Amino acid sequence: MTIVRAGRPYLFWLFLLSWSLVHLAFELEFWTGRGDAVFGKYQPATDPAGALRISRNVYYTKATWMFALVWLQVLGLPLRTAVAWSFLLYATELLLFFPVRVYAVLNLLLAIGCVIEDRILRQRAVQAAG
Repeated sequence: MTIVRAGRPYLFWLFLLSWSLVHLAFELEFWTGRGDAVFGKYQPATDPAGALRISRNVYYTKATWMFALVWLQVLGLPLRTAVAWSFLLYATELLLFFPVRVYAVLNLLLAIGCVIEDRILRQRAVQAAG
C-alpha cells in the first residue's frame, strides 16, 4: 500500500509523532495525578479561577480544531490537507488565547510547515497526473 504518491510528507509525520507524544504525556499526567497543572504548557494558573479559564480556553481551541478537521474532510479535502489547515487554526488560536510561549510558537511553525508541505505535495501530484 502506498501512503503517499507524490513525495514524502515529512512534516505531516513529524506532526503526527509530536501530537501523539504530547497527547500521551497529557494522559499520563492527567490520569496518574502527578500534576495539578495539566494545562501548564499553555499558561500557568495562579488560582482556581485562572485554572478554570485556562482549561476552558484549551477546550475551546481543541474543540474548534477537531470541528474544523471533521468539516474540512466532509467538504472533500484529503486527510493530510484537513489536518494541516485545522492544525494551523489551532496554532493561531493558541497565540490569540494564551501568552506567547515556546509551545505555541513551535505549534505555529509546524502548522505553517505542514500547510506549505501539503501544497507542494498536492502540486506535485497534479503535475504527475497531468
